[in-house]
Amino acid sequence: MNRLKRITRLLPIVLAGLGVVALGVPSSQGADPFVAGGRSTRAIDLPPSQADQARSHGRKLAAALGLPGTAQRVERLDDRFEHRTYDEVTSYDTTGREVAIARFELDGTVAMAVALGWQPGPRAALERTAAEARGIAVAAAAGLNVRGRPTVIASAGSGGWSVAWSRVVDGVVVRGDGLRVALWPDGTFHGLNRIERPLAAPPGRPLSAAAARTAAEAWAAQRYGAAVTDLHVVRVQQAWVAPNGAFDPSAPDAPAETLRLAWIVGFDATGALVERIRSIEVWLDAGDGTLLGGDVAE
Repeated sequence: MNRLKRITRLLPIVLAGLGVVALGVPSSQGADPFVAGGRSTRAIDLPPSQADQARSHGRKLAAALGLPGTAQRVERLDDRFEHRTYDEVTSYDTTGREVAIARFELDGTVAMAVALGWQPGPRAALERTAAEARGIAVAAAAGLNVRGRPTVIASAGSGGWSVAWSRVVDGVVVRGDGLRVALWPDGTFHGLNRIERPLAAPPGRPLSAAAARTAAEAWAAQRYGAAVTDLHVVRVQQAWVAPNGAFDPSAPDAPAETLRLAWIVGFDATGALVERIRSIEVWLDAGDGTLLGGDVAE
C-alpha cells in the first residue's frame, strides 16, 4: 500500500532490487513517530571520535569492495520509518560528485553499500554459477557470513545479477530480512543490503493452520460483506512479519519495529471484486490469531 512505502532518498540500489535495512532504535523515537509524507531520516549528533571510526569503516569497505571516491562525509541518521540509527558514509570524487554510499550499524557491521551511477553491460557477462561465486566473495569481503545456497536471479533493471540469502528462523522465513548482493553483468560490485530485525518470542500455544484460515475468512466476511464470495483462499503459510496498519487508518504509518510470527492467509479476487482489488494478504498472530496487518494488491 502507498502509505507504507518508504519516504527517503532514491538510490540506484533500489533499481537493483535491494531491500531496506532495519534494526532497533533508541526508545526516544517513540515520542516522534514517522508520519507518511514526511522525511524518514534526520541527522543526529555524532561525537568526533565515532565519526572517525565510521570513516575508517568506510575506507576499509571501499578497499574491500572497490568502491570509488577520494573524500568522505559521515552522518549519523535516525530513521523513524525503519526504527533504527546508522552511520552513513558518503564518498565523493575529485569534482565533488557523490560516487558511493555505505551504511554501518553502530557496532560497525555493514548494513548497506552502493556504487552510484549506471554501468552499461560489458562484452563478457557472467554466467549464473560465476555470479553466485562472486556474490559469496563480495559477502565475505564485506565481513558478512552467509549460509546455504543463495537465490540467484538475473536483474531486469540493471542487466546484472541479484544474489540473495533469505533469513530463516526455526524453519520459517523472516519476510524482508537477509542479505542481497547486486552485481553488474561482468561481476563488478553494484550494491549490497543486509537486514536483520528483532523478533518477538514465538507463541507458547500456536494456532493451527486450519484455525488461522477460519479466522481470516471470518475477518474477510465482516470487511467485504456479500462481496466475500469473490475472495478465495489460495495459501496459508507462516512467516515472521512486521505488523502494519494496512487495514487500520488510525495505526502508525511505519511498520512495527519488532517482527512477530504470523499465519499469512492469501486470498485471490474473482468476479466483480477484481475491479477493486486483485489479491489480499491477512496476517494473523500465530498464537492468538490477532490481526497484525497485511497487504492489498489493487
